[in-house]
Amino acid sequence: MSSKAEKKQRPSGRGSSRASRSGRAAQAVVATEEQGNALAVSEPEPQAELPKEEPEPRLEGPQAQSEESMEPEADVKPLFLSRAALTGLADAVWTQEHDAILEHFAQDPTESILTIFIDPCFGLKLDLGMPVQTQNQLVYFIRQAPVPITRENFEATVQFGTVRGPYIPALLRLVSGVFAPQIFANTTWPESIRNHFASHLHKFLACLTDTRYKLEGHTVLYIPAEAMNMKPEVVVKDKELVQRLETSMIHWTRQIKEVLSAQETVETGENLGPLEEIEFWRNRCMDLSGISKQLVKKGVKHVESILHLAKSSYLAPFMKLAQQIQDGSRQAQSNLTFLSILKEPYQELAFMKPKDISSKLPKLISLIRIIWVNSPHYNTRERLTSLFRKMSNEIIRLCCHAISLDRIFEGYVSSSKEDLQGCILCCHAWKDHYLQAVQMHTEFSSRGWVLDQTSIFAQVDAFVQRCKDLIEVCDCQYHFARWEDGKQGPLPCFFGAQGPQITRNLLEIEDIFHKNLHMLRAVRGGILDVKNTSWHEDYNKFRAGIKDLEVMTQNLITSAFELVRDVQHGVLLLDTFHRLAAREAIKRTYDKKAVDLYMLFNSELALVNRERNKKWPDLEPYMAQYSGQARWVHLLRRRVDRVMTCLAGAHFLPHIGTGEESVHTYQQMVQAIDELVRKTFQEWTSTLDKDCIRRLDTPLLRISQEKAGMLDVNFDKYRSHLAPSPHTPLLQLSQEFNSHLLTPLFIILSLSYITICLLLTFYFFSFFLFVSPHLPPCYQHFNFITYLQSKTMIGQARWLTPVIPALWEAEAGASLEPRSSRPAWATWQNPISAKNAKISQAWWHKPIVSATREGEVGGLPEPGRQRLQ
Repeated sequence: MSSKAEKKQRPSGRGSSRASRSGRAAQAVVATEEQGNALAVSEPEPQAELPKEEPEPRLEGPQAQSEESMEPEADVKPLFLSRAALTGLADAVWTQEHDAILEHFAQDPTESILTIFIDPCFGLKLDLGMPVQTQNQLVYFIRQAPVPITRENFEATVQFGTVRGPYIPALLRLVSGVFAPQIFANTTWPESIRNHFASHLHKFLACLTDTRYKLEGHTVLYIPAEAMNMKPEVVVKDKELVQRLETSMIHWTRQIKEVLSAQETVETGENLGPLEEIEFWRNRCMDLSGISKQLVKKGVKHVESILHLAKSSYLAPFMKLAQQIQDGSRQAQSNLTFLSILKEPYQELAFMKPKDISSKLPKLISLIRIIWVNSPHYNTRERLTSLFRKMSNEIIRLCCHAISLDRIFEGYVSSSKEDLQGCILCCHAWKDHYLQAVQMHTEFSSRGWVLDQTSIFAQVDAFVQRCKDLIEVCDCQYHFARWEDGKQGPLPCFFGAQGPQITRNLLEIEDIFHKNLHMLRAVRGGILDVKNTSWHEDYNKFRAGIKDLEVMTQNLITSAFELVRDVQHGVLLLDTFHRLAAREAIKRTYDKKAVDLYMLFNSELALVNRERNKKWPDLEPYMAQYSGQARWVHLLRRRVDRVMTCLAGAHFLPHIGTGEESVHTYQQMVQAIDELVRKTFQEWTSTLDKDCIRRLDTPLLRISQEKAGMLDVNFDKYRSHLAPSPHTPLLQLSQEFNSHLLTPLFIILSLSYITICLLLTFYFFSFFLFVSPHLPPCYQHFNFITYLQSKTMIGQARWLTPVIPALWEAEAGASLEPRSSRPAWATWQNPISAKNAKISQAWWHKPIVSATREGEVGGLPEPGRQRLQ
């Protein structure tokens, strides 16, 4: 029965403790950290549940050991939670993991500290140590003895407290508010130990106070509270206390000296801008004003009176510095007032691009001149030079923000060069506006312009040179790696036997360039820093590599031009290497190859001129005198025009004297060729008959009237009597009557056409001979010859008269030579019947002229026959 009662009683006790846990935790939140420590020392926490619990009898066996092991967890957990003064603890979720950590800390003597805090991300956290990240609120429990924590030894074993806010301010509040007053008020220690410890505690508090407020940019004097309630006459008798007060005054003197020398430290900051200068004087004004207010406090005056009575040697330097603080405070206020007029313009300047800064510079220079003329303290040469130098730093900083090193080294050549050029123009505009202001000031002001111009623009000039170096890097990417604006251009195509080898050499040059560029990019963090002197060494290595690539490219251009034999090929190569001609070393080789190209053109002109000056041109056997000569001259003109057109379209060729001479020679030759054409045309027209054009209207063939289905030649008398004798050589005839002979191609086409016509004729005759008798009567009266005549397949000369081009005579709008219309087939002898010979000879050997007019109107040939003689 007793065991059952015990089991019923224990759960009820645990439930009551858990039910009251949240109430006790909510009451503990309102306690401050000092109160929590005081409670830990003075009063134990009252436990409402403890009097209600009755002592339990010890049990024998395993059950007793189990109940005994669970006892500490049930007792100490409410003690921890009741002393945890943490905002938000009442609403936090307590889990079994938290129970396990708390139980482990209570039972394991090796764990020295337990912290409880609320993480912004993970909520309530319990750690066996200090958290890694800084927490706004933190509750700590420190084990003082390596024993398990129980309900009985909690007060003697555990020290606890709460830390709120940053650690250093919390430490200063705790030491100065809790521990220091108790230590200084303690009189039970031996005198030597007490004096020694108090001296070190004063030093510690002075350093801690200085550090705590320096983090916020302020200077605060630590005033010892040890002698504040004692009269100066009494304190003077205690030499140890006077020494401790002198130590505090020495620390004050050091702090004031640091504040006064802060201006020199800021002036040496070369990378600061005008806004930082304004912020410095604002902080300095606040700092000096704060120190001035501290110097008139009761505590500082009390220490001064004590040391004055003690005739301390540290009082006079401190009083002198105190006066400087007062003067510095007024000076800082005046400088801040004048510098404030620069704040708004410079804030607008911070959001501008380099190309837009130039328009704002005259106003800024005028405002600085206003400060120079009117400020009583900021008008020194050093401060104004420093202000202009800070303005140069601001311009450089804005330009650096506009430059992207990643885009430069990733191949965005065009846009990066635009940004760099804009920065260079901005720096030059700043220098020009400054020089204009100097000129106006010198002309209209009685006060001389005594500023150090070299110091003001030293970094600007270095930055401009750095931008030019980066532009050179961009140009090298365009020349040697084909980068344009984030994309590589197409690889040039080289033809010929050496084309693949030239391409491989070009790719090798690109690989070497990319290696050099990667080495230069490895130091990109300091590229825009003009103080980074290592950039010059790295850039010089890059330039040395580029010079080697230029030599390799020159050799490549020379080898590519070794197989150039015509102007067109040379122009293509020069177009390929045109982008490299912007480099001075490669341009010399490029210009040399351009001269060689014009020399090729001169050689071509010389060959054409030699051909033109021949007394008897080499004509083909089938060409006539005038038409052949005209065609020959036309070919010469086309030969030089084709080369000249290629050179005229090559806009990338350099303007050199050799080229101008070649163009002049070409123009003279064209004039000579035109004159020769005009002269030849006049000679030809003088040999023409007046009626030669009318004779072209006569058809060459007509349907035979003697026998149906046959053709007769329809030459007029003028053409008949022009027929050559049988003894005329064939070569002489072909040269004399070239314009009326059939070309080989036309002969082949004529043969094909005649063959097809003969096959069709044979087919129709066979059809009517063998098939027609077996057809119905309505189809038996069909006359084949009548059908042919009705369809005018034979009667029209345009179907049977092939046309050949009339060369340049037709281009000039003139008619053909009438004297060259004699038939060449008259010398042929054929044993076949004369009627059949007429057809065959007319097709195979009849010289044909252009049936222009008859073909246009589509008329029939004239009736009648022309007998052959």
